[in-house]
Amino acid sequence: MSLAWPAIKELLMLREKLNQLFDEVLVDRTLGVGAPSSGPYCPTADLFETDDEVIIILEIPGVYSETIDLQLHGNKLRVAGEIVRAGGTQGGQFVRMERPAGVFYRDFELPVDRFSGSPMAELERGVLTVRLPKASELRRQRVTIVEEG
Repeated sequence: MSLAWPAIKELLMLREKLNQLFDEVLVDRTLGVGAPSSGPYCPTADLFETDDEVIIILEIPGVYSETIDLQLHGNKLRVAGEIVRAGGTQGGQFVRMERPAGVFYRDFELPVDRFSGSPMAELERGVLTVRLPKASELRRQRVTIVEEG
């Protein structure tokens, strides 16, 4: 017995909704990674902190640097962009569409709220790296112990 196309389409939509719910409830609140995005795509990300900066790395294949918008407000960073479907149908019809397309955003709550200098962002081969230098009073400094004698 084969399933009709509309039933499969509805099952796939249900799967996507369950994935979004999982991201919102478990990943977001348990790990504090960042809010899921709106739209068709939620870029996967790593967020880590060094002594001098906070670094966010996002996978955003198919996104051009001109369509990326980064907004930093206190300890909140929003990464927004648009995935443009390359090639289109070229006069034909899609038989299968799995790659996302459209506008997305992703919000991050950062471990610090004061930054200095210029934030830097680099997009290379579909990976966006954002570097946020910490304010000098927040940077960890090594204390040297001097021995007497």
